[in-house]
Amino acid sequence: MSTSDKEKRVGYGSDETADKQKALRESGNADTRFLEMARNVYAHLNDEISKKIFDARMLYASTGDVGYITGLEPKYRNLNSDMQVYVEKLQKGSHCLIYGTGVAGHYLAGRFKRFGVKVDAFIDQDESKGPVDEKTGIKVITEKELNENKTLYGDKTFIISYSVKTVADEVKKRLVEDVGIDEKNIRSGIFDWRNNQGQYFDYFEAKENEVFVDCGCYDGATCYNFAGWCGRKGFDHIYSFEADPKNYETSREVLAPLGKCELYPYGTSDVNKKVYFAADAFETSCIISREEAEKRNFEGVEEIETVALDDVLEGKRITFIKMDIEGAEYEALLGARKLIMENRPRMAISVYHKFEDFVTLADLVLEMHPDYRIAFRHYGFDELETVMYVE
Repeated sequence: MSTSDKEKRVGYGSDETADKQKALRESGNADTRFLEMARNVYAHLNDEISKKIFDARMLYASTGDVGYITGLEPKYRNLNSDMQVYVEKLQKGSHCLIYGTGVAGHYLAGRFKRFGVKVDAFIDQDESKGPVDEKTGIKVITEKELNENKTLYGDKTFIISYSVKTVADEVKKRLVEDVGIDEKNIRSGIFDWRNNQGQYFDYFEAKENEVFVDCGCYDGATCYNFAGWCGRKGFDHIYSFEADPKNYETSREVLAPLGKCELYPYGTSDVNKKVYFAADAFETSCIISREEAEKRNFEGVEEIETVALDDVLEGKRITFIKMDIEGAEYEALLGARKLIMENRPRMAISVYHKFEDFVTLADLVLEMHPDYRIAFRHYGFDELETVMYVE
């Protein structure tokens, strides 16, 4: 970005506020300034649900006790029917087994641990994965070993982590018919609830000629959900960004039939730069520091480019921005300041990746447009999947 471009962007909002917020984020302290921002955000909340979620996240941020979020009444959480089943079966203190030791299995084990659910074992047909999973220290057993120990594991909840329905269905069939596990104790299709189709789109009503910016495309599904949300009204265009190389290739193939969709192989941030990126071909791919890359011995680490939306989409008409980019939302909003100031788009922003996001991200967009209204909706059974809606 040239010096003239940078100077031009400064004219679209106060950098003083942004600098204070950046300092707060780096300090990690809920100081007086944070409380001032929190009061400002609370005054702009749109409904009672948003206030309940805001209060729960504030208490969680202050104490680290996820119970303030998991204890929210069902009417304050947007859970689809599949998710509700998980909430009922996986309460704090319960036990489960996860089928599959891949990325999804490890991710679920991490989530369940935070939620207070004990993972007794992974199940994997590859004997080389056991007897103990290297990444988590959790026992790994085969279906044969499971069959031999039905009295020990048979009444637990079984989570199938495979995202391909045909594969998950085949695993479920073997567990029921060959091992004798009660079907009511098996939960498959885990990604059906992780990517609730209503998430990002169930708060707003589509208007004519929507133009969508998808930051964090992953597998392209959100773009199709957007098209479905628009329905018969149709849409004008989609601008989609995905930095993970494998996810990008997947999305390029998936989105080709959709039409009116441009896909960019970049991350989104405040400026155009190169950064280290943990590329795991999953939803958790994210920008990391050099220190973190060194800890990983640069295994699975890519060097990617980030761009500012103001530069790539300069002069474009934008009506709706969605951001779910694993903690990089704040910087991406700074890089979209001009677009937001000029277009005043509605937005759906994930605010759970960092403890302060539900306050600092809201305060930042209010600095751009003080008349924005804010709403929060929660789509997860733990502290993840809180989305901020801005209109």
